[in-house]
Amino acid sequence: MTHWVTYSEPSANRLTALLQQLGQSAICESVTKIEPLRPKDPFPEEKPDLIIALSQHAAAAYLDHYFKPSHEGISALAIGKTTAAKLIEHGALEVSTPRVANSEGLLAMPQVQALCSSQRVWLLTGEGGRDLVANTLADRCDLQRFSLYRREKRRVNLPAGFKPKAIWVGSVHGLQQVDEAIEPLKICRQRTMLVAASERVADYACERDWTKVLICEASDAEAVKDACARIDHDQ
Repeated sequence: MTHWVTYSEPSANRLTALLQQLGQSAICESVTKIEPLRPKDPFPEEKPDLIIALSQHAAAAYLDHYFKPSHEGISALAIGKTTAAKLIEHGALEVSTPRVANSEGLLAMPQVQALCSSQRVWLLTGEGGRDLVANTLADRCDLQRFSLYRREKRRVNLPAGFKPKAIWVGSVHGLQQVDEAIEPLKICRQRTMLVAASERVADYACERDWTKVLICEASDAEAVKDACARIDHDQ
């Protein structure tokens, strides 16, 4: 049986390749695509006190199109390891991550807890999705939000009768698209393993009647290896 990787790019191909390196059969068929957005306000030359990046897509868009030499040395918080990897690879920012890779974990970081009204913070994010970080920080600091992309639905192309060994899902939006795609394929939520990228996605999956759910940070090779072992044991 074959793992179905539904992540958006570039994570989809990266995870598929890792699964194949682990001796697993895997198909890369994304359910979402990333559409770049131009922010309403330009990025200032003057650097802020803090940058918060809520996804790898937002981080990549900022670094590729809006980073300026005057921004070098900014302290940046990345919501998870994959987002942090983008920022660290660039080499110009001082990058930290929360102990728990979600909005709550990020808001609990000492750099966020210490913010005051005079400090300027740039929030790098996408359009839609959760607004917990933006809403929490709106009155705590001088917050400027940059929406740098949106997720859009992508039609999947899977063979009739396809029954995945496990479905790997990276976001709530992705799970919503998976839920639509499985209906004509007659894939059963109660019998199919779903591997969620975060606790938030896993909680949403349980609300949607998925009963076999694992949480795995796909950028962590050891975590992926462990997840595969648990899935194989379940078969």
